[in-house]
Amino acid sequence: MRKPSIALLLAAVSLSVLAADEKKIYKYTDENGVTHYTETKPNDNYEEADLPQLSVVPSIAPKPASVSSTTADDDEGSSEVAEVKEFKLLSPADQQNLWGTGLKLTARTTALTEAQKQLYQIQFVIDGKAQTPTNSSEQTFENIFRGEHQLQARLLNRQTSDVVKQTPTITFYMHQNTKK
Repeated sequence: MRKPSIALLLAAVSLSVLAADEKKIYKYTDENGVTHYTETKPNDNYEEADLPQLSVVPSIAPKPASVSSTTADDDEGSSEVAEVKEFKLLSPADQQNLWGTGLKLTARTTALTEAQKQLYQIQFVIDGKAQTPTNSSEQTFENIFRGEHQLQARLLNRQTSDVVKQTPTITFYMHQNTKK
């Protein structure tokens, strides 16, 4: 036979006493030294228990923990959530004319901190085609031929791939030098 913890048993019985509007509790200690408690007196071996008055403090639901975000002044190794407050396409500029690039375009966005890179990835969309997301705020594209092109950058949640922020779509123009 297992011996239940007397303190645990007393606590359970005491709580039931409070809920039952001052009911009497009876106890009996058997030949093995185990004390039994009950609300009803099953036989003459049980005596009324002399239990101390309980003080009950009502519980209060815990408040949700506030999540603060890092700022530019915080250490990059901070374990707090890193919110991206500003996300911009830095180059090329809207309506920019690009000459003699060798069919290459380097696009650049606002840089992410190390903490932000743990949560987000950057995806460039050039001429409506989404590129593979990357941790880098700079990406070079090849074979961007002469003409008008559109570019946008997206900030993606690393876990869900949802778009968190995106830049406006800009238009730029690629030109090549003519050969004489």
